[in-house]
Amino acid sequence: MTTTSRTGRTPAALPAVLLAGLLLAGCSDDGGERASTTVARQQAAQVEAETNEQEAVERRYAALPGRPAGVVDLDGAPGGSLTPDARDAFIDSGTSVTVQVGDNGEDVAFQELCAGEIDLVDSARPISRAEWDACRSVGLDVVQFQIAADAVVVAIKSETDVGGDCLTTEQVRDVYRAGSPVTSWEQVGLDDVPLVVGGPDPDNNAFSFFGRNVLDAPQPGLTNLRSDYQAFESDQGSRFFVVGDAKDERLAREHADRARARDEARSALITQQQVLDDAQAEVSAAWQEQAKGVADRRSPADQERDRQRVRDAIAARDAARAELAVIREKWLRVRDRFVVSRDARKRDEQVRGHVAYFRFSYYELFEDQLRPFEVTTPEGERNCIFPSQRTITSGEYPLARQLLITTTTRSLERREVRAFLESYLADADRLAEDTQLVPLPEAAVRTQLAWLEGDVQPVLVSPDDEPVLERTAEPEPVEKPAR
Repeated sequence: MTTTSRTGRTPAALPAVLLAGLLLAGCSDDGGERASTTVARQQAAQVEAETNEQEAVERRYAALPGRPAGVVDLDGAPGGSLTPDARDAFIDSGTSVTVQVGDNGEDVAFQELCAGEIDLVDSARPISRAEWDACRSVGLDVVQFQIAADAVVVAIKSETDVGGDCLTTEQVRDVYRAGSPVTSWEQVGLDDVPLVVGGPDPDNNAFSFFGRNVLDAPQPGLTNLRSDYQAFESDQGSRFFVVGDAKDERLAREHADRARARDEARSALITQQQVLDDAQAEVSAAWQEQAKGVADRRSPADQERDRQRVRDAIAARDAARAELAVIREKWLRVRDRFVVSRDARKRDEQVRGHVAYFRFSYYELFEDQLRPFEVTTPEGERNCIFPSQRTITSGEYPLARQLLITTTTRSLERREVRAFLESYLADADRLAEDTQLVPLPEAAVRTQLAWLEGDVQPVLVSPDDEPVLERTAEPEPVEKPAR
């Protein structure tokens, strides 16, 4: 497989540089002869030092331990990564290659890689400057493969507002950390809305990820979080804490209509009560008029009219009373429905300002219910990045991590290593989805497979470079303006 040069300037090129320096000194005029001679001596000394260092690097490279045929050694932090499943899938394919996976941690694994003792490092961080320098000091060029990514999303309820959509990583940390004084969104520059925090319990993978990457806790526990942090056994519990009960939300949306129905029913009740009162007054007046007619010895026809008036009044009163009973029953039903929606609205309003964090894969399932915060670094290097597959796998989103396999061009010359990595990358997306990680874009997988197949030179890692995917992503098509 074609790779870039293992070292920098080659020794064969150094005499030419030295000769150029000596010729420069010989061609100088008398006035600048002394200065030119000094420069030539300095250049010669520099060339000699570089030559000596290059030869030392070559000797250290030659002294690296050999790697056993048919064996791939990997170390790092495979817990929580895809490596164990990828190894099992590789073995199940019928390969004769043995893949040995250690669990000594990332720091030790990078030391072993740069000592030539292992082939691969499984990590959730890139190689550090000091580790890279150690590899380069023995002539090892570093290549980094990305397998998947992971991230946490900090979210409030969708269609609610606390006065902003962007937080810095320091603000997120300050909201959740032990001893946090933040009880209102106003304290992080947003609206005066009560702030209540929640999230998963320690058994959830998101808890460990958040603790390590946001709270800087090597072994995260509940003691690293504020005392009023509400921990939930499931992601669903955290989601309900943020969005409330779906029934409450539906009833809260119906509250205005129910309030209007209650007012209409109450108005009808008051009106019908007045109708009944008027009917009862008519009954009393009719009885009095009938009695007066008897006392006044009115004609039989007039007394019959008085009696008919009484009968009509009683019938109207009974009808009004029956109608009032119907209206009162409706009023009681509408009032009870109003009370239910009123209480639901109160509960629904109480979740405004509730905030929790979720793994990105879970957030994607309920993005219609959750409103994620964009996140920026305090220095403003990554301004208000929205969590998406692209920003997470590229490493732009500050609350993301990249799952990496780091190796060297020396190990990539080994057939066993290439075969394992090809199998790993080919199966990475399925494994990521099975474990609720964020899979890579297809273009990134294709590019890295091309490295292994020898179609494209692998990109050598430098600690000062941007993330791997930003350097290997295929260019997006340029949109042409409409004609």
